[in-house]
Amino acid sequence: MKRRAPLDGAGGRPTTTTDLQVPCRVVDRAGVVPVLSSLLDAEVGRHRTISVRGLLVACQLNALARHHRGHLVEVARVINALTDDQRAALGIVCHDPAQTYDRVDRLFNKLCDVLDAGPVVDGVRVDAKWLANGLAAGAVPAEVRTSSSVAVDGTDVETWGALHGDPVTVELDGEATDTQLIDDRGVPKPRRPARKALVLGVGADGRKQYTVDPDARAGHRSATNSRPAGPYVGYELHLAVQARDVAWTDGIDTTKLSGEVPGVITCFSLVPAGTHRGKAIVDDLIAARRAGETVNDVVWDPGYSLCKPGAVHHRLAQAGIHQTFQPVTHQRGIRPFSGDALLIDGQLFSSLLPEDLRDLPSPPRGVSESDKATYEARLYLRARWRMARHAAPDADGATRWRCPFCAGFLRARQFPHTMRRPKTVPLVPVADGCEKCCTGILTAQAAEMAWWQRITYGTTAWRISMGRRQVVESVNAALKGPFTDLGRGFLRVMGVTKMTVMLGFTLAAYNLDRIRSFRAKHALDEHGRPATRPKQTRARRTGTWSDIIDASEHPPPH
Repeated sequence: MKRRAPLDGAGGRPTTTTDLQVPCRVVDRAGVVPVLSSLLDAEVGRHRTISVRGLLVACQLNALARHHRGHLVEVARVINALTDDQRAALGIVCHDPAQTYDRVDRLFNKLCDVLDAGPVVDGVRVDAKWLANGLAAGAVPAEVRTSSSVAVDGTDVETWGALHGDPVTVELDGEATDTQLIDDRGVPKPRRPARKALVLGVGADGRKQYTVDPDARAGHRSATNSRPAGPYVGYELHLAVQARDVAWTDGIDTTKLSGEVPGVITCFSLVPAGTHRGKAIVDDLIAARRAGETVNDVVWDPGYSLCKPGAVHHRLAQAGIHQTFQPVTHQRGIRPFSGDALLIDGQLFSSLLPEDLRDLPSPPRGVSESDKATYEARLYLRARWRMARHAAPDADGATRWRCPFCAGFLRARQFPHTMRRPKTVPLVPVADGCEKCCTGILTAQAAEMAWWQRITYGTTAWRISMGRRQVVESVNAALKGPFTDLGRGFLRVMGVTKMTVMLGFTLAAYNLDRIRSFRAKHALDEHGRPATRPKQTRARRTGTWSDIIDASEHPPPH
C-alpha cells in the first residue's frame, strides 16, 4: 500500500469572531445540520472529534475567501487556524493539528456515502443536490428574493482525473449532442498527430469513461477568449440566476423591466458532460415552484430550447412557467395549424396577415444597430397582427385566442365595430370581400403551441426581455476569474456527489458576495432598507474675513 506524502496543515488565515458568524448563519439557515447529524452520529462507539456542523462551517469559511480552492486540505488549514474557543463552539474537540486533515477527509467521505445512498427523511430525499442547494439558498435572505424570473445557462467544469490522450480525439456520446449547437469554426488544427484518448471502461449509463473519475463524461464546450471550442471531459454546471421581471410590455417596441435585483443563484445542478440539458435543470425548476418559490419565467439560450418540447417546453408550461428564448432555424417559419389562423415562429397570427409579412428574416448575429432596426421594422408590422390569448391553459393544455381586431390591436374599415377605437390603434387595409375578421374564439391544443412566447419574437420588446439572460453570463464569467476559477484543479475530489457538495459552498459564498455588492451599490442595510448615514460636518475654518475684520467697525460694502 502506497503511503501518501505528508500534508502541511498550517498556514491558515486567522478568523475573527465576526468572520465566523457569517458561515454559521449560512449553515444554520440552510437547516441541514439536524438531518445530517441524525444520519451520521451514532450513540455507540468512539465520539467524533469534528462535528457535522463544524465541518460544514469550516468548508463554508474556506469558500468565503476570493480565489479560494475547494480542497479538503484548505478546510483543514481553516480549522487549525481557529482559536480553541472557536473550535469548541463548533463542536471540534481533542484538536490535534497533525490529525486534522485525516479527520476532515474521513468525515467528508462518510458524509458523501450517506448522500450517495439518498435516504428519505420526512418525505425529502437527502442527497448531494439537496445539501448544496440548501447551502446556496441559505445564503440568500427572504427580502432579497423579489423576482419571479430566472436566467439559466451552463458552464463546463473539468474533472481532476487525468486524460490519457488528446482531448480532440474524445468521442461525444451523450444525449446533449443532438441538441447542442456545435461550431468548430476557428478551431486551430493540431501541429502534431493527435494521440487517441484511452478509454478506461464503460459506465453504468452506457457511456465511455476516459478518466479514473467514475462520473466524468465527454462533452463539448464553446469557445472563449482564452481557449477554442472543442471536446472536454468532466461535468456541466447548470445555474438558475435571479433576473428582473417584465413589469409591462406592449409586445412590439416597449418593455419595462422591474427594479434591479441581485443576481444570486437560486438553484443549480451538476451533471456529467453531455447529459440532456432539459433533464439537468427542468426538474429542479419545477420542484422549486412546487416548494413555494415564485418561478414564473425562465430565460435561456437555444442550448435548452432545442430539446424536444415534450421534455422541456410542455413540462414547464404545465407547471405554469413561461419561457423566453431565441428560436433557431428549424423552429421558425409557418407551421400547420388546424384553426382559422397562421402559426408562425410559435405565435398565432390572423389569417388576414398580408403575404409580405409572413416569412421575415431575423437580424443576423453581430449586425449593427441601424441594420437591426431595419429588420425589426418589418417584424413590428407583423407583430400587430398577432392573436391575443383569451384564457389560460386548461387541464389539458388547450388555450383560447382572439383575433387582433377583436382584441383591439388593429382597425379596418371593412369591420365597422373596430372603427370606434382610438386613432392610435393602427388602421390596416384588408382584402375586399372580407365580411368578418374571424369566426369567433379560437381553441389551440398544447401540441400546436410548443414554442409560444408571451412577447412576439423578433421585436424590440422581445429583445429587451431576452437581454435579461446576460445576468447568468455574468455569473459564469465571475466563476471563471473575478470571484474564483472553476477550471481544472479547483476541485481535487472525484464523483458527482463530492463535487456537488464542494460547489455548494462556493456558490453560497458567491451569493453572499453579490448581496453585499448590491447593498453597497444601493446604500441598503442588512434588512434591505435604505441605510441612514450620519451627516458629515466640515471643520470650522480659521483665519477667514470674519475673523480678521470687525464687522461693527468696517461693515461690508453694499
